[in-house]
Amino acid sequence: MRRPVISSIIVLFAAASTLPAFAGWEEGVAAFTAKDYQQAAAEFQQLVDQNPEGYRSHYMLGMSLQRLGRKEEALNHLRKAYDLNPNDLSIKLELGKAYFTVRRYNEVTKLLNSVDASKLPGTHQAAFYQMRGEAKLKVKDTNGGFKDYQALAKLNPKDAKIQYKFGAVALGADEMEAAISALDRAVQLDPNDPEKKKVYANALIKKGRMARDKTAKKSSYLKAAKLASAVTAADPSFDNLMLQMSAELGAGLYDEAVVTGGKAEKKNPQDWLVPFYIGQAYTSSANHGKAEAPLKKALSLAKKPEDQKKVWKQLGFAYEKGKNYEASISAYQNAGDQGAVARVEKNYETSRYNEQVEAENDQIRRMEEEAKRLEEELKKLEEGGGV
Repeated sequence: MRRPVISSIIVLFAAASTLPAFAGWEEGVAAFTAKDYQQAAAEFQQLVDQNPEGYRSHYMLGMSLQRLGRKEEALNHLRKAYDLNPNDLSIKLELGKAYFTVRRYNEVTKLLNSVDASKLPGTHQAAFYQMRGEAKLKVKDTNGGFKDYQALAKLNPKDAKIQYKFGAVALGADEMEAAISALDRAVQLDPNDPEKKKVYANALIKKGRMARDKTAKKSSYLKAAKLASAVTAADPSFDNLMLQMSAELGAGLYDEAVVTGGKAEKKNPQDWLVPFYIGQAYTSSANHGKAEAPLKKALSLAKKPEDQKKVWKQLGFAYEKGKNYEASISAYQNAGDQGAVARVEKNYETSRYNEQVEAENDQIRRMEEEAKRLEEELKKLEEGGGV
């Protein structure tokens, strides 16, 4: 997923009384303001040469070089400015941006963790949270990234892109309620973006899998299926069809899942998951006989041993539900599921015993019926004087 562009944080020194008393400062600021960064860099380089300990000159030179794409040089001067004046908030922010530009994300987080965001101007808080949050995600600090993007989302409740990004971050952090809420808001703010709907559908599917309450589980899957259907209507790609099929399976829309699976199979006939899902749909709708063919096809397409075991297990389940116990035992053995083998063997033994008892009962019934028939015939003969 494409990361949002980090907003620029430019905080210029405002107090005119603190400006360095060196020729070239005003010319440098004027060039920088006019976006003539080449000239600005030249002016501030002269100031640095005249006074190597002037942190303001290093700061402005670093910002000028940053905008010229001279990243490492910019970083060196901004770092020098920070070393000379480590308590200046403007320098910290620009140095953090420089670290981010060269992908030194650990330094970004370490530096910006010392910043109290509440002291930033309102216009810069959003850029700060976005940059630090993104850096935290880069260093696998998922919880820290979640908190920064949460703050960013609160600052921009009507920005669809930010709500979407926060929802995606929350989803990765397993913060399901926050993810669902933010993604729902993002889709409402931008209802024509299929990518937002797709991520929202994935979040709902994940929520459905985690839910213990059957009603809540089905509700999540049904909403996901509706969103996924809208996504495939706009773009019936293989991935989108698989998303829709997954949601339909979870929602109990088994007939619809089979139809969607047929469309996906035409897009990619070599993917084992498609016939596997179709087999699952048939099994779940009690069409155990129909499940066999797609599951065997999935078995022929699956290359990884773990995938093959998954198919064998589903085949074992389909056979078990269809009371084809011998085939079920064989399938479960291939899946390496000894617990299921033991269960089916026991059920098979019970079934055979019940069949034997039923057969014996049938024989007794037939014998009783035959005895009754003979008794009635004997009675007729006695009444007719035939004996």
